[in-house]
Amino acid sequence: MSERHGIVVGIDGSPGSAAALRWATDHEQRFGPIRPVYVWSIPALAIAGTPLGYAPAPPVAEMEAAAERAAAALAEAYGLEPADMAVVQGDAGAALCDAAEDANVLVVGTRSRGPVRTNLLGSVGRFCADHASVPLVIVPPDDEREGSPEPVVVGVDGSPNSIEALRWATAHAGDAPVTAVACWQTPVDGPILFGGGRFDLKALRAQAETIADEAIGKVAADLGVEPDRIGRRIAEGDPRWILQGEQPRSSLLVLGRRGRGGLAHLVLGSTTTALIRQPDCPIAVIPPEDTHE
Repeated sequence: MSERHGIVVGIDGSPGSAAALRWATDHEQRFGPIRPVYVWSIPALAIAGTPLGYAPAPPVAEMEAAAERAAAALAEAYGLEPADMAVVQGDAGAALCDAAEDANVLVVGTRSRGPVRTNLLGSVGRFCADHASVPLVIVPPDDEREGSPEPVVVGVDGSPNSIEALRWATAHAGDAPVTAVACWQTPVDGPILFGGGRFDLKALRAQAETIADEAIGKVAADLGVEPDRIGRRIAEGDPRWILQGEQPRSSLLVLGRRGRGGLAHLVLGSTTTALIRQPDCPIAVIPPEDTHE
């Protein structure tokens, strides 16, 4: 695979993309130069049929010119060189994934927060989380961390994708501390069917400890660092809630993405899918190792 370089950032003028650009600027020395991408598409109404079955040809040249002007205005507003702004026509999610194929990382923003916080990420971010071949960083619109010393937190569960997430986090955390978080919980039907007596809770916790220790040991050996470079936290409870609670005091939450299976909507896994919908800190989603190395 060709050498990767740079940070591709989706730019659309929203508060989320401004936050994404700030994150990229803070990490430019680590991942390489910023490559902003502005994506435009022909509105559906411009190509939809009329009741008479006739749809005029969309003024593509005019739309393209307007997109170029909009991109130039955004570049000026963000202090970027207009010549560095790539202007691409197409579906935003697919276009950003294509633009980032040779990048070190793809960065996108989320929607502004409203009274209802479900599905905050939006369709573009969800597409990128599911399909990007490089690590994706999702930045909430109100994120103002600048070189934060807060820890980088990684969810580990013993799976290859979580170990890859821990490896990526450790390799790119710089001076920030890295903490691997492993969760355990009593099976839901245990107390109901068996009165809680059939499960050895100490054994469940010990299993989580083993998962974390093995992941830390493997990553430390792979990267040639001391195991104490990576901290460990064992928590009881649903990993979605445990990791959600880690975000306010973290500079970055790193999660692994499952390898592709038969159903596209199950690619991310339930924990990652739940967490990226409502990020309280930047979240990195790491694809399987064979897609980005």
